[in-house]
Amino acid sequence: MTTYDITISSPMGEFPATITLGEGEGHMSGKGGSGPLEELHRAEDGSIRFNVRIDRPMPMTMKFSGVETDAGMDGTVKFGLFAKGTFAGTRAT
Repeated sequence: MTTYDITISSPMGEFPATITLGEGEGHMSGKGGSGPLEELHRAEDGSIRFNVRIDRPMPMTMKFSGVETDAGMDGTVKFGLFAKGTFAGTRAT
């Protein structure tokens, strides 16, 4: 298992979260709730994408797309139908 401490930057501000990745599965927890990573895809070139459903500030699916490196991960995130933002973080374990 690999854990990342990330910061999600949205039009409403920045929010910390933790992502844990295993073989073909993952989990995210943060202020908006916690749950499994859906549609998780990790490629040999380091690209990663996944979706997370949250309950706060309103129910929505966040769609993440980025790059995973030895040091961390970063990329973009789409907040439902409303807005886009970024995420970045470092490897915790």
